[in-house]
Amino acid sequence: MDYFNEIIQLSKKLIQYESIYERSGCSSDAVFGHNITLCIKEMLEYCKQLGFIVYMDPEGKYGYAETGTAEEYIALLLHLDVVSEGDRQQWTHNPFEMQVVDNKLIGRGVADDKVPSAIAVLAVKKLMDEGIVFKYPIRIIFGGDEETGFRCIDHYKKVHHEPKYTLVIDGTFPFSYSEKHLLNYELHTGSTLNVVGGVGYNSVMEYVKWDKDDEIVEVHGMSGHASRPTSGENALIKLAYLTPDTDILFDVVNRLVYPSGDHRLDFIEDEAIGADVTLNIGIVKQGVLYLDLRVPPEVDLYVFMKSFEEFIESKGLRLVEHQVLPGALTEIDSPFAQKVFKCYQDVTNDFESKPFKSGSATYGRSFKGNCLVFGPRMQYHITNTHRPNEFIPFDLIENAFEIYTHTLKVIEEEL
Repeated sequence: MDYFNEIIQLSKKLIQYESIYERSGCSSDAVFGHNITLCIKEMLEYCKQLGFIVYMDPEGKYGYAETGTAEEYIALLLHLDVVSEGDRQQWTHNPFEMQVVDNKLIGRGVADDKVPSAIAVLAVKKLMDEGIVFKYPIRIIFGGDEETGFRCIDHYKKVHHEPKYTLVIDGTFPFSYSEKHLLNYELHTGSTLNVVGGVGYNSVMEYVKWDKDDEIVEVHGMSGHASRPTSGENALIKLAYLTPDTDILFDVVNRLVYPSGDHRLDFIEDEAIGADVTLNIGIVKQGVLYLDLRVPPEVDLYVFMKSFEEFIESKGLRLVEHQVLPGALTEIDSPFAQKVFKCYQDVTNDFESKPFKSGSATYGRSFKGNCLVFGPRMQYHITNTHRPNEFIPFDLIENAFEIYTHTLKVIEEEL
């Protein structure tokens, strides 16, 4: 089998689904949207043909493909939902028709997380073809709600017992062992301005429109991930900075964030903690700001929430809590973590890169023990995740495939 070509062909099938939350309508067997469920089913049908045992959640929240069944198993966690493509005019191609250009794949979801899903499937298939004895069956779990709430994996945990070892294929090598607390709030400013923009809590706002009585004001920025708000250019922050005394909406924005995208939460007394906290304004509509905060896991979550809520309410504003995801820390010196790290070094000969803490919100917080976010990107890879013209280079695919096959084989044989 030509595993690389299979990854490309499978990815092309997956990318064609606009698997965005609620875009295609929902039903009792597709609670997050029909396109999400259809994409998961496409993946499971492919896995079944390869010889995997497959399962689809009756409500369409997730599915999985496994090499066998046992009390103790290895989980590979991935997701097949994607963020909105945003402004299609900023794409060079249809975002849902995967293109191959200059040794890279382009399309919404190629980096996050559809091509990685294909890499994981074909890596395990290679082990199956080699006749590896699976002391721990491998279960590849495909979630349908990673971008909008983690309800898929929350439901999985209610139905199935936890894995012995978990690798989340949705990050950067060598691996991250810590994820920040994630807080989503609606901040009601009381403004009546008709200002609209943004596509989600977890994306930097790339476009905002202000419909005034006698004119339309449009501001463009640059999208990015909410965990790194300064890596993009928030269109609303630009608009607020240019019109500071026009309305309470813009006043609130300017009091929350600097033009750079750094926060202005002056209630945080510890300078190091403050530097590690991020605040992103992902959406604005009907005078409401939709906030995404990431807070180091060492910080007491509920003490921080109380302080933040008091900080906002002291300004005469109203907060509505939308979602709270506690952060996570995995023991970096565990035999599992050390074995995974050595496998990475064995393949790459990279003895300089070290495990790190992450501001992202992935499935890495899903299981408390032996859970690492393990690639597929190297630290030098740029993929335009959550931006127009998202891409993934061939060398990333080849490198990740080799690392995963080696690591899984070693885990099976030595742990």
